[in-house]
Amino acid sequence: MTTDTTNQADPAGPERYDWPREAQPLLDLLREVCTAHAPSGVERELDAIITRRLAPLAERVWQDAAGNTVALLPGRAHDRPLQLTAHKDEIALIVKRIAPDGRLTVYRVGGLHPYKVGEGPVDILADDGSIVPAVLGFGAVHVSEESSIQQVKSGRRAAQWSDAVIDAKLTRVELHARGVHVGSRIALERTRKSPRVLQDYVGAHALDDKGAIALLLLLAESLAVEPPPQDVYFLLASGEEVESGAAAYGSRELPGDTLVAVEVAPVMPEYDLRNDARPVVIWADSRGPYDVTLTTNIVGAARDRGIAVQEAVLASFGSDAALARRTGAVPRTACVGFPTENTHGYEVAHLGGMLNCGRLLEALVRAWPL
Repeated sequence: MTTDTTNQADPAGPERYDWPREAQPLLDLLREVCTAHAPSGVERELDAIITRRLAPLAERVWQDAAGNTVALLPGRAHDRPLQLTAHKDEIALIVKRIAPDGRLTVYRVGGLHPYKVGEGPVDILADDGSIVPAVLGFGAVHVSEESSIQQVKSGRRAAQWSDAVIDAKLTRVELHARGVHVGSRIALERTRKSPRVLQDYVGAHALDDKGAIALLLLLAESLAVEPPPQDVYFLLASGEEVESGAAAYGSRELPGDTLVAVEVAPVMPEYDLRNDARPVVIWADSRGPYDVTLTTNIVGAARDRGIAVQEAVLASFGSDAALARRTGAVPRTACVGFPTENTHGYEVAHLGGMLNCGRLLEALVRAWPL
């Protein structure tokens, strides 16, 4: 694999590899984590998976007061610990109002847009963790100006969440009896979130940031076999999609002065990123620049391991690491990711880009402190 770190196409090419076969452990994990419901603030399904997988590998796994799942992967030394973060939560919907006939009016939780979802099956998350199946719809198109949806049909405005209706075919009384109320979360039905392999690529809803969660779980397996030079803390954060600040709280409570976020990197022409086998090192986003020395050393660690990377400055993007630094929770931050198309929709990532992002993380950990 080339050591060129520019944003030009990798001459080695992903065709040299059978990425789906090499990525089988990753794909198995993605099938589990992507289909787990984890709307911001209601991440219990994913919490259970993370805890079950990390408990045999980590010295300690716990949940902090902000709802973050935290794990300590012990190193050979303890004076310069490293914090790695990825967020657990996915964009979703919240119940805003329930009509007497049980039809639900909703609002978004995080950056979920109607055009990214469309009509189809959804799951309402009841208080006891059970699922109430329902359908998201925008009404019939065989209408006149009497119906407001005609403005959408005619192209005069875009669809809004106020146009949407969630219908479980239960009355308000029946929904209340099932533990559904104003404030209940609604996620896309699981089969809509199940990963699909397309040659060297994988597509799924909520690869942001469950793909990063999967990469950290695989990294934990490696660190359990061969301990790293320093302690590594996994900070699997709650509520990133709603800028809750949970990761900032978690980072402040942990030892260490460095937090590195693992994220998706949006593939768009304005960023000159390609959806290929090269992970992305992010120099700055809409919250400001990342630590120059740390970012430079991460690029160098990739070069030393023969991992070609892309580099980017991203607008309309922000990570938990950037928010943590902005609020003074941690002094040094960086962000790495894997290139991803259709962010906040049906996201598609190159399997080699994900695997090499995992290798970049391991290179960082093995070379720490930088």
